[in-house]
Amino acid sequence: MIADPSPRRRSTIGVWDVPVALVAPKRVFARVEDVGAYGWTLVWLLTAVTLLGFALIETGLVDREVDRDVQVRIAELEKTQADIVERSALSKLIEDAKQEGEFDRLMTRVAVIGANPLLTLATVLLIPAALYGFVALTGRKPEWHTLVTICVFASFADVLGELTRLVLMLRHQTLDVYTSLALLTQSGDFGSNLHGPAAVAVPAMLSSFDPFRVWFWLLMAVGLTTTSQVRGWKAWATCFGFWLIAAMVRTGVAVAAAGGPST
Repeated sequence: MIADPSPRRRSTIGVWDVPVALVAPKRVFARVEDVGAYGWTLVWLLTAVTLLGFALIETGLVDREVDRDVQVRIAELEKTQADIVERSALSKLIEDAKQEGEFDRLMTRVAVIGANPLLTLATVLLIPAALYGFVALTGRKPEWHTLVTICVFASFADVLGELTRLVLMLRHQTLDVYTSLALLTQSGDFGSNLHGPAAVAVPAMLSSFDPFRVWFWLLMAVGLTTTSQVRGWKAWATCFGFWLIAAMVRTGVAVAAAGGPST
């Protein structure tokens, strides 16, 4: 028989390697090459995030939460405006509250189904971009496809986090579930003593202490060291710094969304 002179191509990693990457990342990341072989894995990642959003909407918990908020608004209007405005004006205010509720329902669905996949896509592009610049500053040659591959596989830890929270929502029939230290602010003296901006900032900061987010950055650190993009303690320090920056940004956004510090 005549031997095949063509070189054998190394098998690249694919979506079937995701379970192994989550529990034994070195075995998978040791086979990462600087090629765009992560395409289908990224597609499955975005599909999983989208399906989890659809599943959350189908539970009816989002609609129930919106309906409850609308009823609270209507009750507050009837309590505070009944003796001030005419009945026709009050009916108009109630109708406006219902329309606002419908708008909130629509925007929540858009955020859950549409925005979450876009946020995931932005994450797997922005984090490698930042790491690309950092690796270049260290004097090593950054490998874009390698960095994206590591981030795509590590992001499945966040998918497991979303799945866990969905299961908890179904079990307790509420959207207010936590897998982070933000749970501490929901009960006891600690949460009741938070007022003003601290009532928003502290839960947002504590939400970063989530085992699934920590898992993501641990996978990132292992990937960086295994592929020699960043070596040794620098990889762990870099991932810790990125985690801390993300926590600070999340806290700042939460405070800004709540109206910022009161003056």
